[in-house]
Amino acid sequence: MTNGNPTTIDTTDRSSSAPRQRLLWIISYGKRHLSRCGCTIIVCLIGLSAEAETVDQVLVEGSGFTRESAIKYTGEIAVYQVMERYVRAKSLDTHREKIKYRILDQSSGYLKSLKITKSYLNEEGHHQITAQVAVSVDKLLTSLRNLDVDVKMWAPGPDQAIEGRRGAGRQTGRDRFKDSAGE
Repeated sequence: MTNGNPTTIDTTDRSSSAPRQRLLWIISYGKRHLSRCGCTIIVCLIGLSAEAETVDQVLVEGSGFTRESAIKYTGEIAVYQVMERYVRAKSLDTHREKIKYRILDQSSGYLKSLKITKSYLNEEGHHQITAQVAVSVDKLLTSLRNLDVDVKMWAPGPDQAIEGRRGAGRQTGRDRFKDSAGE
């Protein structure tokens, strides 16, 4: 006893508890580290799946009386150019009115980006715009298929949805997938 305080003797072996504590710390740190890595991997995979959309890039020129109308017309031209790549010419002619009112008038809905590379006023006072435009092919083809427009691309892309089933509601008529097999 020193100064009135009882002396306690520690009988535990510290040499065996230090490795145990270190092991527990490594396990707990490892679990936190693994959970962080797992969350990071999940976020990356979700980000990659969102990037899987089919996008077509085109360089187009458009004009209009105002800058806004020139930009709108440039977007319509871009959507039409992409549409020509995936739709049969005969089908474009047959469904011209539907395409004009349901697709081209709402062309901004199919644009992923429109980057203006050149903009100027011509000698007549019209706005001329040259732009690099990214068009969502998946959304465009879905809309075209919903209008019963024959497209050259058969299988849906990652963000395409075909409403209804192939040939649903048709009792007669040609099978566009069999007829176009040679093209």
